[in-house]
Amino acid sequence: MSKWFTSIMILIFSAPTTKAQDWEMRHGFAKSYFGISNFISPNITNPNFLNSDGSLQQFERSGFLSPAINIGATHFWGFADFYISISTVDLKFGSDDVSNGYSLGTFTGLRLYPISIQKNSIRPYLGFKFSPFSYKQTNELDQDFKHTSVKSTFDFGVGIQLEDFYFTMEYGKVVNPSFDTFLSRTVVSTDQFPSRLFQIGINYTIETTKIADAEINKASNKLFSSSNKKGFFIAAGPSSAFPTTTSSYITELYPFLDDRSFPAIFPDVALGYHFTKTDLITALSYRPIKQNRISYGFEQEINRTSLILEAYKFLMDYNGFVPYLGVGVSYENISLSEIDNEIEITQLRETKLSAAFVFGWDIRPSVKGDWWILRTNLRYYPFLKINYQDKNLSLQHLEFNFIQFVLYPERLKSARNLKL
Repeated sequence: MSKWFTSIMILIFSAPTTKAQDWEMRHGFAKSYFGISNFISPNITNPNFLNSDGSLQQFERSGFLSPAINIGATHFWGFADFYISISTVDLKFGSDDVSNGYSLGTFTGLRLYPISIQKNSIRPYLGFKFSPFSYKQTNELDQDFKHTSVKSTFDFGVGIQLEDFYFTMEYGKVVNPSFDTFLSRTVVSTDQFPSRLFQIGINYTIETTKIADAEINKASNKLFSSSNKKGFFIAAGPSSAFPTTTSSYITELYPFLDDRSFPAIFPDVALGYHFTKTDLITALSYRPIKQNRISYGFEQEINRTSLILEAYKFLMDYNGFVPYLGVGVSYENISLSEIDNEIEITQLRETKLSAAFVFGWDIRPSVKGDWWILRTNLRYYPFLKINYQDKNLSLQHLEFNFIQFVLYPERLKSARNLKL
């Protein structure tokens, strides 16, 4: 996953800077959409379970369908499609003797069209996506085991763009689907996630930049980009966090726990100031993050309240695609609680400061003068961890806020009063 992000960022930051503003190109750069997908896995390998004699026994497992919510946008005038698909629950095609279930998590993906997709067209594409796959299985004592891994999928598909709707159909090959599964705290078996996925998606397209191709927006841009005034903004959006390293505390002391368990989706709320003339931002962002691991009567919960002061600089403007890079220092209020068979064994609280790298991009209909924009935030914490019982419990997460709505209230007020 980190290699993929590195490659994407190299491409972004090496793109040429747009100096002369072509408004028609800016407002045709991206088209947003939202909709639903169905991920289908018709055939899955049969796993093992521990029977009443304590020996391994195989059972048949049904295929499933997983509905998902899509949020995305086609970029670069129809040559690329960036999206997330938030999977819901697996709907099995049959009944299994042993209770079990998959969660495909939230896919973050990219589709590349060799020939740009436009209105009333059908185009083939190649794609790549990744997501935290999870599997849960219940034993005869009604105790659960859960395993999470980040899995990559290479896709081949067809996109169909109509006037207001965007359809996708694809076949995906999952890379390295195998994993170890604990059938008790000590008995280990092997299993695997689906090795292939079929996807059918239907989306409604919405135009968020073309409507800004008006004289009022050009005048607003000229007014607001000439100074550092009226740069106050508020922002909010859903975010997720990806564990990037293993925790020796888990792998050595409690290997039956789900080491790479992902925190639940959480809000990212920010207040900041945009020094518009220099294209520099300082902001204060708040995120409540909760991570939970439960297996065989053992429950671990980590609550992290994070307040980060960050500064970042926009690097260039490629027809409305504006990446940035920066750093931040966060104040972390962290609590760890553990319960083993209904007995509390750990209650720990720590506060600390941690450094973070900050990067992402804006989608701007104007150059600098919009009163609202969509922003993507990513933060990486390379040093954040808890030291406990001479082991490390990693909180070295990559936070990914795919779409954040950013509002400049002073600009909105001034734009309403602007006379052309």
